[in-house]
Amino acid sequence: MKTNFFRRLMMPLAVMVLGIAGAFVTTAMSSTKTLANVQGYRFVSQADPCHADAMCSNVFNANICTSSGTQLKGKVSQNAPCDVTLYKIQN
Repeated sequence: MKTNFFRRLMMPLAVMVLGIAGAFVTTAMSSTKTLANVQGYRFVSQADPCHADAMCSNVFNANICTSSGTQLKGKVSQNAPCDVTLYKIQN
């Protein structure tokens, strides 16, 4: 009797667990993409130390974000210096 009860319960329980796990993975993937793209800045001169150039990613990968051979950096906030390492956007 007990084994019959557990057999009936196993399949719906497995489907629920997979559904919940899929929902968390999908939510995590979409939020990472939107937070990953940031403005990249390049140093031009002391008068213009953070010149907006191209979009980069703040998600670590092997490719540093560059534009015309110059490494682009990011800002922590609007008035902060450009000192955050950025990476190329991965598709």
